[in-house]
Amino acid sequence: MTETEVLIVGGGVVGLSAAAFLSWHGVSCRLVERRADLSIHPRARGFNPRAVELLRQIGLEPEVLKASEGFAGHTMRARVESLTGKELFRADLPTATDLDRLSPSPWALCSQDRLEPLLRAHAAKLGADLAFGVELTAFEQDADGVTATVRSRADGSTERIRATYLIGADGVRSRVRQRLGIALKGTPALLRQLSIVFKADLREHLGDRRFAICQVVNDTVEGLLVHDDTLTQGTLYIQYDPAKGQNAADYPWPRCEQLVRAAVGAPDLPVRILDTQSWELSALTATGYGEGRVFLAGDAVHVMPPVGGFGASTGIQDAHNLAWKLAYVLRGKAGVELLDSYEAERAPVAEFTVEQCLKRVTSGTGFGRPPADAGLVDDLTLTLGFRYTAGDPSTPSGEPGTRAPHVPLADGRSTLDLFGREMCLLAGAGWRAAVPDVETHVMTEPEWAARYGVSDHGAVLVRPDGIVAWRGNAPAELPGVLARTLCRDTG
Repeated sequence: MTETEVLIVGGGVVGLSAAAFLSWHGVSCRLVERRADLSIHPRARGFNPRAVELLRQIGLEPEVLKASEGFAGHTMRARVESLTGKELFRADLPTATDLDRLSPSPWALCSQDRLEPLLRAHAAKLGADLAFGVELTAFEQDADGVTATVRSRADGSTERIRATYLIGADGVRSRVRQRLGIALKGTPALLRQLSIVFKADLREHLGDRRFAICQVVNDTVEGLLVHDDTLTQGTLYIQYDPAKGQNAADYPWPRCEQLVRAAVGAPDLPVRILDTQSWELSALTATGYGEGRVFLAGDAVHVMPPVGGFGASTGIQDAHNLAWKLAYVLRGKAGVELLDSYEAERAPVAEFTVEQCLKRVTSGTGFGRPPADAGLVDDLTLTLGFRYTAGDPSTPSGEPGTRAPHVPLADGRSTLDLFGREMCLLAGAGWRAAVPDVETHVMTEPEWAARYGVSDHGAVLVRPDGIVAWRGNAPAELPGVLARTLCRDTG
């Protein structure tokens, strides 16, 4: 029987992120993915600054940004009759002029099929054991761990794995979630979509335009068209309606070729279909994030309409939140009750984000100005202003339960670069380490205290995930705060 500390089921962006984060924390993990390889479908087409901050923490940001370089000018959104036809609407994506003040990390405008290979390589480099073409067939848990059976899809051989914990990151149809009997709630199947990934030379038809997304509306096809930075590969997203007797089988590849030509507006364009994939546009959240020693993350617990780049980015944040807590519990640095905070913190954030994405769809945001009463929070606040305590999202201000604010340091780094494997204390002049196992940084930057909401002689305790745990002026409070934060028995 193979032994590991954490077994991860699912090798998409969330499962691979979990493997990378856990390995970075020194936790042994085994990942199994039923597919033989990574998907070629772009799916998520961008990752928000918060997700990039977390990848930055484990040293992956440079590679991610390099993979994004070619998309730097892809900021146009439009509605057209076709790429060569009449433009019905045109605008640039809104830019966050103050993003540099809020984060050291930018948007990563690369697609999921580019990020996943980077995550896989990085996780493997950090020591994760990654097995593709292997599926979970059964698992059971007891007081001390989880025993799982997995099967090779190539030769049918089986293997038993003993893990202390299991993470189900196996998507919206999660077998792990189903075996736990946890349901999804919300709005399923708002639309049914078909993604058509194709090769075609679009350079002549794009001219100097570079689209973030393009809505096509003509007599032959209605859908969304996106292209990569080589201008020779794209994806056409179309809708079909089962209520009208339509299904994915109605779109064989020759028909898909014709639809791509109609979207481009070039009847003789050479087109090669790479793959098609049907999926549902839904807004769903799970009624639970796990049970006992089994946890769920990503699409297994929240499915959101693909607007604003929140879906995969939210899943990466799930994996990051869970990874440091598992590491602390496994190493005896925190009480097992710390794991209860995973669902308590992540579920409300996911529910609010799903709700916001649904409102963006129903209000038509993205192709025109939404109604003033749409109830939308701006993208930057939704991305960086989330909170694990009661209250509405807001600009990070150092309040406990919120993301620690970014302050540039004299050496060119960010305060965010100080957070990682250990609890961290940012302190004003005159502070000394109040407890032996807290890493202390005396801050000399003039603006840090105001950004964190403390006096010049105050201090802020920050968790490994960059979330503020406490702020104040009394060193005597720290031991108790640390014990409560890490669910330690104070006796």
